Amino acid sequence: MTDHTKKVIVLGGTGETGRRIILHLCTTHPKLEIASASRAPSQDTEYPSLQVTPIRLDIYNKQDTIETLAHFDLAIIALGPMDKVGALAHQCCLEAGIDCIDINDSLSAADEIYKLHDLARQQQNTILTGMGFTPGLSGLMLAKLAENNASSSGRYAIRAYMGAAYGGGETSPYAMLSGFKNTVTQILGGQRIEIPTPWKDDNAHFQFPEHPKPQALIPYSAVECAGLSHPNHPLKKNVQYLDTRYHIQYLGQGFARLMTAISLGQKGQQFMARKFYQSGQNIKAKGKADPDTILWVYPDNSPEQGLLIHGVISSYDLTALMACAATDVWLTGQFNALHGVFATDQLDGDIRKWLENTLASRGVTYRPADLAALHRDGIHFGWVEPVCGQVHRLSNYGANWYTREKQHPRMIPLQKQFLLESGIWKALRTQQSPLAFARFVIRTLMRWRRHNKQFATYQNRHSASLRQIWKQVTQDISMFTSGYSCARDVLGQDAAAPLYRQMFLETGKMEMRNLWPEPQLFSAFADPNQAALDYWLTFMRHYAALEVMHFNVDDQKPGQLTCRITDCAYAKMFVEQGCPELANLVREMEHEALMHLFSHTQLNVDWQSGDNGTAIIVITSATQTNTKEERNIEAIGNKPEHETICSC
Repeated sequence: MTDHTKKVIVLGGTGETGRRIILHLCTTHPKLEIASASRAPSQDTEYPSLQVTPIRLDIYNKQDTIETLAHFDLAIIALGPMDKVGALAHQCCLEAGIDCIDINDSLSAADEIYKLHDLARQQQNTILTGMGFTPGLSGLMLAKLAENNASSSGRYAIRAYMGAAYGGGETSPYAMLSGFKNTVTQILGGQRIEIPTPWKDDNAHFQFPEHPKPQALIPYSAVECAGLSHPNHPLKKNVQYLDTRYHIQYLGQGFARLMTAISLGQKGQQFMARKFYQSGQNIKAKGKADPDTILWVYPDNSPEQGLLIHGVISSYDLTALMACAATDVWLTGQFNALHGVFATDQLDGDIRKWLENTLASRGVTYRPADLAALHRDGIHFGWVEPVCGQVHRLSNYGANWYTREKQHPRMIPLQKQFLLESGIWKALRTQQSPLAFARFVIRTLMRWRRHNKQFATYQNRHSASLRQIWKQVTQDISMFTSGYSCARDVLGQDAAAPLYRQMFLETGKMEMRNLWPEPQLFSAFADPNQAALDYWLTFMRHYAALEVMHFNVDDQKPGQLTCRITDCAYAKMFVEQGCPELANLVREMEHEALMHLFSHTQLNVDWQSGDNGTAIIVITSATQTNTKEERNIEAIGNKPEHETICSC
């Protein structure tokens, strides 16, 4: 990759997505020269690297824009709203003689952009359009399904869900408001057709993963229609029907229909857009604001046969990562012979594979929509998150249950679901009358309170800075001891112990999947072994700093780490309350989680649990010789945090 010779300008670099594009490019291409262009650069804008140069640029001053663009090799167009900007920036890029990548999400803008295809081809320039969340990622998934003839009738659907935890950018409401119309454009019978907006048809609701009930959908005109309507589109025969809809948390279909019925003028639209933006900033602070984003593309009426993207990540990050992946592939020269205007679903299989691999190196992958298989693996919160080239940027780096920034709003309801569906809960319900079961619940709550009071000495023996955390620790352990001991009173230890263990470990598996990154993300690093070890060791050291255990690392033997867990406070509390059979449950949960975390590395784990929550963990590389990976294992015990860098 010759990124040190290239200069890239991000138009709209101070916007919600533009800032993310710059951040991701800086962390993975430290030699790339980047300019952030906007009409009025803010002095308060902080750039992630000195390699970023702020530029004042008004896209409507065409001559000045062309002269500026001529100094660059590539422009990333992150302006908005695109239905207002149209193809103006693309025209300037062509007149400046440079390639460009956009994140366009407007069908009307796409129509204007495609009109530049012949000119771009004549000039041997490349315009990559719709390189974002949807279109972009949705186009890749659609192409994957369509080329494999997933639907014999050519029927496909795109469904998107966006949680409210990110608030949104200032230009996003304009795109949203412009999409509230009495008609939408779809592909029907292989033709692009404008139809009355299907608010109340059979597809008006959709069940997204992990949501308790189907969500009302808002139909929209898919930007993919602009390309699919062209006679030379490679998937034209495969995609005969395309239905596209989305749901945004707290945005009801009723409000969308109201906005559709009201004819807003320019001032009215500006007023509503500002209100939307302010409302989004307020809503994101709500405790139930969902941080998840979901993209589901599927054939016929069979979501389970489709492809799925799901993660605790914003649609803005997904858009930025798609744009960066396209930039990555452009930097490798894969688009050098591809001249004209192209969307992701128009690219040939080889280039799409490049994009998929590059997206994976940035943390974005799609999976078959087999929810049962995902649940069996403990995945209830998705698997996608940005990989910005540094281990310490991964989610919850160094954090644990008591120090993480914020718990997912679905965690408590999911914990309750695991309890109510567990074998021990069912046994307690079936072996007691309703009145006896009510007494059991009251007795458990009273015992919980009593056990928690008895653990007060643990709270008081710690410093003031740890005392609040230890209140949470003792509350959790007393919940376990009271619940289990009361169940043991009813069922007997022989029945209660295995049932409680099963519930504890299944719930813990789900919780650890939420706390730690998905293991495939470590494959994106130059040395997956080192990255995964760094993450785990930092977790353990920070966890031990809470004084819940002692954690010691011996790295004296080349190619091997020996880690010891001793003096476990959890085990002591379980024993003190007469539940010694639970003393090693936390270690069992951590053992399974570690094996999962290392599953995409060449690291072997020999985990030997002792009594009372102790454990000896020996970690070696898969090879027997003193390879680079083993030398990294040897060194990482003394490696400073935040050092692992990705060479994506």
